[in-house]
Amino acid sequence: MMAAAARNAVAQPIDGNATVVVPYAPGVTDQEVRALAPLLRGALGHAVVVDNRAGAGGAIGARAVVTARPDGRTLLYAAGAVATVLPLLPNPNYAFEDLVPLCRVTANTHILAARPDAPYASFAQMLAHARANPERVVFASSGAGTAVHLAGEAMARTAGVKLLHAPFQGLAPAMTAVLGGHADFVIGLPVAILPAVADGRLRALVQFGETRNPLAADVPTLRESGVDLVQSVDIGLFAPRGLPDAVAAAWVEAVRVAIASPEFREFATRARVNPAFLPPDLFAAALRRDREIYRALIPTLSLG
Repeated sequence: MMAAAARNAVAQPIDGNATVVVPYAPGVTDQEVRALAPLLRGALGHAVVVDNRAGAGGAIGARAVVTARPDGRTLLYAAGAVATVLPLLPNPNYAFEDLVPLCRVTANTHILAARPDAPYASFAQMLAHARANPERVVFASSGAGTAVHLAGEAMARTAGVKLLHAPFQGLAPAMTAVLGGHADFVIGLPVAILPAVADGRLRALVQFGETRNPLAADVPTLRESGVDLVQSVDIGLFAPRGLPDAVAAAWVEAVRVAIASPEFREFATRARVNPAFLPPDLFAAALRRDREIYRALIPTLSLG
């Protein structure tokens, strides 16, 4: 019995309960990691506690992890924008290299949706309308510098149109502005957009992923619509720089197994999220590609 206990102790990658910081208010992102947490306990040997630390678009929570001891007991669960976007904004308090990507957990596709009474019924028609009316088509976003804002700006730049950006304090008020006729379209994740599409309040025109999301199989992608751009919202696990390789590997394997479990798959179906595991090297490569897009885009915008 003592030998078995010793082997178990050696196998455990961390020496106490772990905290996974989610740098946003409660919502789908922290629901994802809360669904993972009980599935990780067996592999890690300790409980995983979720800590929401919202503020500054994710920078407050990210900074808490960047400055934590790199022992595997404090990690970050967030969208890739915490590494690819926030360090590029004015007055950053950490660098891209300070957050080490461990693995991607989910990858979700932005959907662009317009008012049903808009003077266009397709994405191609919307682009034609925008070209004929530069800076007259109003794009509502969840805030300046957010992933939604930058996705819209990248789309407009690639398509060669000029839109008028209207930032709001969150996606809900941005959708309200569109529904109320104060803006023309909004971009958001399926969990937010599709209920309004299903009941006819919004019309989905295009999605930003490489392939069509099965939840919106009748909505074309940007590439199918002639705009050579692919963007997804990659949600994953990050560690402070300096995490030992063995500890990182243990976390990655634990998450990989948890994502594939029936319990997490059932959660993902209910939450309208797409499980899409990527190991550290491929996750890091995807983040670097996104960062290059934002590095070119952000200096052209007024973000304050």
